[in-house]
Amino acid sequence: MRLPFLPSRRLLAIAVAALMLVALGGAVTAVASSRSGRGGPRRVAPPAVAGNAVRSAGSGSRGTARGAGEFATTANPLTLDQPVQVPPTKPVVVTIANHAAFGNAPPPATTTATLPRGRWAQVVLDVTGTESGVQYDRLCEIFDGTSQIFLGVTPEPTPAGITWHLQKDITGYLPLLTGTRTFSTYVDNYLSSADTGIPVITAKLLFYPAGGGFWPAQPAGLAAPALAGDAINETGPAASPQHPGVPTQVVPILPQGATNTFGTVNAGQTVSATVTLPSDVTTAALDLYAVGQSTDEFWWSLEPAFREIEVSIDGKPAGVVWPFPYVYTGGVNPLIWRPVTGIHTMDIPSYRLDLTPFAGMLGGTHTISLTVAGNAGYWLAGGSLLLGTDGRPTTGGLVSDTLSFPTTSHVTTKHALGSAAKPVTSESAAARYQISGQVSQDGRTWTDTLGQRLEFGDDQSDINPSCSGPCYQWVHGEETQSSTETVSGPGVNMARSDTSSWTIDAPNAFLENKSGSAFFLPAAVSQQLTDMARQQRGFSAGLQASLSESIIGYGALDENSSGAPITNGDTTGTIAAQMSGGWPGANYLYQRTVVARGGVIVQDLTQPA
Repeated sequence: MRLPFLPSRRLLAIAVAALMLVALGGAVTAVASSRSGRGGPRRVAPPAVAGNAVRSAGSGSRGTARGAGEFATTANPLTLDQPVQVPPTKPVVVTIANHAAFGNAPPPATTTATLPRGRWAQVVLDVTGTESGVQYDRLCEIFDGTSQIFLGVTPEPTPAGITWHLQKDITGYLPLLTGTRTFSTYVDNYLSSADTGIPVITAKLLFYPAGGGFWPAQPAGLAAPALAGDAINETGPAASPQHPGVPTQVVPILPQGATNTFGTVNAGQTVSATVTLPSDVTTAALDLYAVGQSTDEFWWSLEPAFREIEVSIDGKPAGVVWPFPYVYTGGVNPLIWRPVTGIHTMDIPSYRLDLTPFAGMLGGTHTISLTVAGNAGYWLAGGSLLLGTDGRPTTGGLVSDTLSFPTTSHVTTKHALGSAAKPVTSESAAARYQISGQVSQDGRTWTDTLGQRLEFGDDQSDINPSCSGPCYQWVHGEETQSSTETVSGPGVNMARSDTSSWTIDAPNAFLENKSGSAFFLPAAVSQQLTDMARQQRGFSAGLQASLSESIIGYGALDENSSGAPITNGDTTGTIAAQMSGGWPGANYLYQRTVVARGGVIVQDLTQPA
């Protein structure tokens, strides 16, 4: 996506920068979203040592036809993320982007639509994209008015063309999806004589009536605060698709004053929005979309690597996100992601922060602030408050808040063989906090208590990290988090828990011949994500959910002036998702394994079929 400016950048970014102009039926880089107001795409010149490679690759190999063999053809991109469960009813379909083409820094495609009336069980956003030629990966965003409902990264195309398809559960935004609404779709694309790909996007809303065990969506409350939709960092499972919970109001907060765009959070910067909220708030959550850009696209490979997204209300710490290490479809080595993309890459979910301990004090005007601690580049962020209200005034306040900013990571560096050109670093961070608040209404008081424990680790070994010659980097990152929530008071006794972990491994190298006419980039990336959650209400059967995803990929690329590049690679992806308990019909199991070699799917095992 966006590349670093520093000549001493870590190997991942250096290698990607050196490959910026290579044609592999797509552009090898990590440039995604950039708006004309920000000066266009930040295609940064690589360090001098790699300059010859870039010029050679750009003039000698872009558009070079590869012979038969690996990646001579490439299957359509696919994501292994969990498919949306939908009712067995016929949806009402509303098109909000109809074959919208995004050429050189185009304005958003806007559609004003009158949405159907009804008591819906589910609303699904259906996105289809097509593209051919040569192009970088780009951010794709969709807004309903000023609220973001989708964020993803487009896959890099091939000259023969690709098609991709995604579905996202947006039932949690149902309060917006009524009456006449204006939708905006962006793909921040830029064209040149070499970068010719034009993404074409069609987006539809699918409104599903209740039926087949799927109930109409119900307002969430203190007794059942779980919200439907796709989000991560939740305390406990989202509402079952059969019994969706939705807020009664959706209030966009970031960035302030914008109509439908991301806000930029620069290094050392805090961005804030002032918002006036109703006086009857009973539950609250923040859906936050946030992605690292520029140097921080590969934040997990930097030193230090630790990042913390901090959210405060009127200066009081309200929640933190320790982000997930997304690898975009051109990241590290694009061959790895053809056709199996990284975890959540084409459909990046929001981070959902539970703010219900603050609910009793949210009536009136407040300032919501966001900072990315450790930011070495810039982040793009946007979000909405999802509020539960019921027309009766609430009061309340915090009982305790032990969350503090920022969390400090600890880094140690040693030198292998006594050489500063062979650093071995280890970094760790840990945090534990509890936030408890009360909500009072009509003489009754409920207490909501959140607790979270987080641990982060990052280990790296490098040989010649300045890439003044052959350079190598090994990166291993990991994070674990466990969260709990309890709600107690008149008629309410609920407990939820969530435990998750992720790891990322990326051994890679960059080698160049003396003349600069050829380079070699071998790389591997492994991602793992596991989440287990449980929700228990009183003496009823608990709702349990689990998710495990894994991507293991390898790619080897050799580009040279002779026009006979080496393209070699394979990727295996697996997913297992399960939900059980709560009520009849909630039991669900989905498993899939996809094996791709040289751009072609050689095995696809799915249960259920």
